[in-house]
Amino acid sequence: MRGISGSGKSYLAKSLAEGDESKIFATDDFYGKTKEEYIKNWDISKKAEAHDWNQKRSIEAMREGVSPVIVDNTNTQAWEAKPYVEAAQELGYRVIIKEPAFGSFTPENLDQWASDVVANRQEDQYDELAEILAQKNKHGVPKEAILRMLQRWEPNLTAEKILQSERPF
Repeated sequence: MRGISGSGKSYLAKSLAEGDESKIFATDDFYGKTKEEYIKNWDISKKAEAHDWNQKRSIEAMREGVSPVIVDNTNTQAWEAKPYVEAAQELGYRVIIKEPAFGSFTPENLDQWASDVVANRQEDQYDELAEILAQKNKHGVPKEAILRMLQRWEPNLTAEKILQSERPF
């Protein structure tokens, strides 16, 4: 999974898991399952620890043969997904990258507008979209953080692009 906070990734992940949420691995779960737990426990200094935790548990699930393994993270840039894709390929999994089509938005044309803004990098509309996503996301991610996600979004990721990516720091 990949998508901006509030875009419907977790909703799509749940539908793909066919009701078995034990197949979904979200870094956000490190901080808690509910919005209240997440807000209470959120600590930017633990971000790397949270990502390591999620990578380890999702890779362990792959080693155990869990299928599907759904990684529910923003994955705004290719390098962020690389550890998961490397492990999946090493362990014989087929990698499918899914992005929500902002399907939970209403009215209908808002869904297409939001998808177009992200896909076509329409930066002049990021502020408006970030405002909507800040209201929709289940963890209370603020508009400013969502704007940063939109600004670093890499469109059209494939497993090949992800494997060729390098961490920028």
